[in-house]
Amino acid sequence: MAEPTDTLEESLPDEIHAKLSDILQPDETIHFSTTSDIRLDGAFGEAWLLATNHQLIAYSPDGGGPPDIVRLPLSEITSIEVKDLVGSGQLKARTANSGATLSRFTKGLNPKFSDVAKTLETLVKEAQPGIENDKLLRGKLARSASGVRCETCGTVIPPRHDVCPNCLDTRKLLTRLLMYARPHWKLGTLSLFLLLTATFIGLLPPLLMSELIDNVLGPISLSDPLFKKEDAYSQLYLLVGLLFLINLSQSSLSAIRSYILSKLGQHVTYDLRNEVYQHLHQHSLSFYNERETGRIMASITQDVGRLQDFISDGLQEAIRDILTIVIICCILFYMDAKLAALTLLPTPLLVYATLKFSERFHRNYRGLWRRWAGLSALLADTIPGVRVVKAFAQEDREVGKFQVISKDLFEGEVRVAGIRSIFSPIMSFITSIGTLIIWFVGGGSVLEGTLTLGSFVAFTQYMFRYYGPVQSLCRLNHRFQRASTSAERVFEVLDTQPDVVSPPNAITLPRIEGKVEFKDVAFSYEQGKPVLKDLSFTIEPGEMIGLAGHSGAGKSTLINLICRFYDIESGQIFIDGHDLQDISLNSLRNQIGVVLQDPFLFNGPIAENIAYGNPDASLAEVVAAAKTANAHEFILRLPDGYDTPVGERGVRLSGGERQRISIARAILRDPRILILDEATSSMDTETEAQIQEALHRLIQGRTTFAIAHRLSTLKHANRLLIIEDGELAEIGSHDELIAQDGIYARLCHMQTELSKLRAL
Repeated sequence: MAEPTDTLEESLPDEIHAKLSDILQPDETIHFSTTSDIRLDGAFGEAWLLATNHQLIAYSPDGGGPPDIVRLPLSEITSIEVKDLVGSGQLKARTANSGATLSRFTKGLNPKFSDVAKTLETLVKEAQPGIENDKLLRGKLARSASGVRCETCGTVIPPRHDVCPNCLDTRKLLTRLLMYARPHWKLGTLSLFLLLTATFIGLLPPLLMSELIDNVLGPISLSDPLFKKEDAYSQLYLLVGLLFLINLSQSSLSAIRSYILSKLGQHVTYDLRNEVYQHLHQHSLSFYNERETGRIMASITQDVGRLQDFISDGLQEAIRDILTIVIICCILFYMDAKLAALTLLPTPLLVYATLKFSERFHRNYRGLWRRWAGLSALLADTIPGVRVVKAFAQEDREVGKFQVISKDLFEGEVRVAGIRSIFSPIMSFITSIGTLIIWFVGGGSVLEGTLTLGSFVAFTQYMFRYYGPVQSLCRLNHRFQRASTSAERVFEVLDTQPDVVSPPNAITLPRIEGKVEFKDVAFSYEQGKPVLKDLSFTIEPGEMIGLAGHSGAGKSTLINLICRFYDIESGQIFIDGHDLQDISLNSLRNQIGVVLQDPFLFNGPIAENIAYGNPDASLAEVVAAAKTANAHEFILRLPDGYDTPVGERGVRLSGGERQRISIARAILRDPRILILDEATSSMDTETEAQIQEALHRLIQGRTTFAIAHRLSTLKHANRLLIIEDGELAEIGSHDELIAQDGIYARLCHMQTELSKLRAL
């Protein structure tokens, strides 16, 4: 049997092992198990790959779609194949008659599954000694920089993460969270003072009860002839009055302290939420390309909200309980050391049980977050696309997808509730053992006369007040685990460093002329798969440049690099002689205007959308920009004119109207470099004519890059850049490229023939 490396093997959870027990033979044992981060149905989630002494088993515990479990006998496997796909990888196994996918995984796990494939190859060779070695393992996975392994657990660290998410110390995470309270130390100090005062006052009633029983009620009940009843009434009134004042002051201090701590928690989460949102805006487009919108939203809303609950409520309870336990322990040992030792006897069992349950709580809360985030991601994806859902009559399908995720969430919540339902009774039973011991031993001392009844009553009250905070701290464990899991994800976002940033001594660009120069520029979204290769050209100020080529050739990537949405891998890009890497991002993008094929409008008035790039613009300037963009007339026809809300993503306007508002937005910004990305596609003839007229005004005096699949719109460009497979294949004017009879001429000919067919 081959021994898998520690960095590959991961322990199989008990609940999954139990579900697989029905399909395992009596003499079958699991020799190897590991996880992947994509389920068998292609959705993100945890899935398992197991190897026993008889077979390979692929299992998706979150409902990976039929088949949920895949089994292949080791003795029948003829080949193991790893496939490097565009955004993920696959591990497959084949037999003489069939084959199946065993694991799907993201690019970050490529190095891990390269080693997993070799481990499986060894297992198959042991099961089939005569198999041909050179034909068993097929394929190869790219080992990129994103496959760095954690030195502690061996897990592949995700791209742009500085630390391993699995090895984050939850205590350090919460300590780091509390550091956000430092600017508000005055509120914290005041609340701590009130907490100390209220806790001290709250511990006085048992002492007064002891005095009441031993020195007031006891002598009267025994008919002590030396004790005067008038004095007893006086002491009774005094002690009851003191108890009333204690309860009143304790309740008042608790109310004030609760408000102050809640305010402190709100301050901390306000700062944290703003920092997370600000940090999100510093990331480049690649960060958002790899993450679902719903999951990002969950970090800002749900996770930060759970942290606020922990700071304002959970932390308050923890501090109060710990302080109460310390003080009561001192009082108990002062009153009776033997009974105090017996009171503390169950404490180690409570601590042990809490630690054991903590592991299960944390593991299950991690799974619950993935389910909640998946639910948020589905909603963020489906609701904006509700028109497409209805157009294709896919309501039932989307409801079904939601129900599958919701059922997973339901099962996870029920599993956590089950753990909690077991945890609380166990804690109560352990503490009841200590209570019974005290009643047995202390009651005997009272009967023997070595302990007064008042002292015993006071001791038992302190004992209950000791076990109460202990049980509260144990019950607080699930809230602590939720907070630590949320803190882990929030700080994971904060610790993910932007890959496109302004340099420390960045140059602030003055108003530029618009000269753009590429020198041997190369770029790829994934290592080993170049999108642009050694691009070199120079664009003079005021030129209009048309970008043409087949889909996927790299045209949109080129304009993304001019805006520095991504950083190039090699070469240099210059704006007016300044290297893009030396320029501050704000001063660069402030002089670039973009008009997209599908313009994005924010949910607000038309005037605000036009002035988005120049929020200080006057209404007169907004109207002037709208007139230049041929948008003024249709805006005036709307019910509220420039104050008309456009709806989410501009849904209340037509495509042509949204495009003209987008052009007005670019005109008002007055950019020196203009980028037009299919700005007139999918428009009717009249609307296209209006937009073309607006664009003609917009490009005057500006360096313009225009992407268009309809090549007729690029005839009047000064020069055309033809991109083919990431390389600059041709450059020249329309007439020059037609004369060359190359790629551009062929594309023009194809579009002409296609237009004739459409006319027929």
